[in-house]
Amino acid sequence: MRALARFVRHQWLLVLALFLLGWVFSVAPSKAFEALEVSVRSFLQVLPLITAIMGLVGLIQGWLSRDFIARVLGREGGTKALFLAAISGMVLIGPAYLIFPLLMTIHRQGARWAVIATVLFSYAVKIQMLPLEAGYLGWRFSLARTLLTLLFAVPVGLLVEWMMGGE
Repeated sequence: MRALARFVRHQWLLVLALFLLGWVFSVAPSKAFEALEVSVRSFLQVLPLITAIMGLVGLIQGWLSRDFIARVLGREGGTKALFLAAISGMVLIGPAYLIFPLLMTIHRQGARWAVIATVLFSYAVKIQMLPLEAGYLGWRFSLARTLLTLLFAVPVGLLVEWMMGGE
């Protein structure tokens, strides 16, 4: 019973999705099969990305020592670590749900919370997307948003770290 409770607590979203799918099967089976088909198709589309990210997470854990991560992205990294985080966030590509496991891995390896939050904050800026953004919203808007995002990335990262108890 404890194992089931722990599973539900850790996998609540999966349990909820399966429950809802079961409910839809009982109410409208054709809609449930349609939803299942869309889900499988979506999963197969993101599977290569998920596999690549998990491989990268494994490589980081294997190649980069805790000492190295702590020295570069931990407290020892100081201000340089925060600016490196801001730049990294801007150049990272891919959906956020694939970046989260990567960031949690480097946090567990010794990166400070300020670095993690700074990466996520600056992730809103996509250098490669700036021309497209400017084409729709104008260069003035795009540059102002980019500049403000980067200006506040490090302070927000430090604020998040403070809220996390300075871990």
